[in-house]
Amino acid sequence: MSSTTIFHHSSEAWQPENYIEPPESSSPHPEFFIELFMFESIEGDAQTVISATKYKAFNIQRDLLILNTNSTSWLIMSNMLSQMDVPYYVQPPMIQKISAFARELANEADNMNRKIIPMVVVLTVAVPDLQELELSEALRESMETWVYSTSLVCASKASVEALEKVKVEGFATQCVICMEDILMGFEATRMPCKHVYHEDCIVNWLKESNLCPLCRFQMPVET
Repeated sequence: MSSTTIFHHSSEAWQPENYIEPPESSSPHPEFFIELFMFESIEGDAQTVISATKYKAFNIQRDLLILNTNSTSWLIMSNMLSQMDVPYYVQPPMIQKISAFARELANEADNMNRKIIPMVVVLTVAVPDLQELELSEALRESMETWVYSTSLVCASKASVEALEKVKVEGFATQCVICMEDILMGFEATRMPCKHVYHEDCIVNWLKESNLCPLCRFQMPVET
């Protein structure tokens, strides 16, 4: 009889006390300031080894993170977790928990008028042995291949080359693909729907999908 090993991944989130809000922010929009900590729990036959802490801080536009509508908030959080080397196959329940807590914080009376809502997220990822890790990776790659081959189509080369280049004016704006700011005075690439991104980010995105990451605007495809 074959056996199945259950790996226990966990995620916890809370709002820190005594957070001092910076006097200025480069963004005109309310934001979450998320401090993300990640541990790897390597479980062997005799003991469990906890890795050194990985840490990164993110400033995420509040409305983009708490959207219930489409894949925007999912994309943002998946990118955030991927930057911390959290495997794709363990991300969904973590994303759901972080998203739910972010919405809860945004709706609290004390946070309604805050420019920045602080949030701490701690993740523990249980790392399987090599054989099961290779199996999980193979399953993920197989799933991604199926998804892309059946539901996504790249934008046409001509439509990508025709995208408008604009200079960011006023305030910095966030590229939701990489979650980094496009600074005031720097060049960005604008989609026909008016959403802007770093050129490399949106060009690589459109090689996989013809949909705008924010509004699902459809770019032309090859005929």
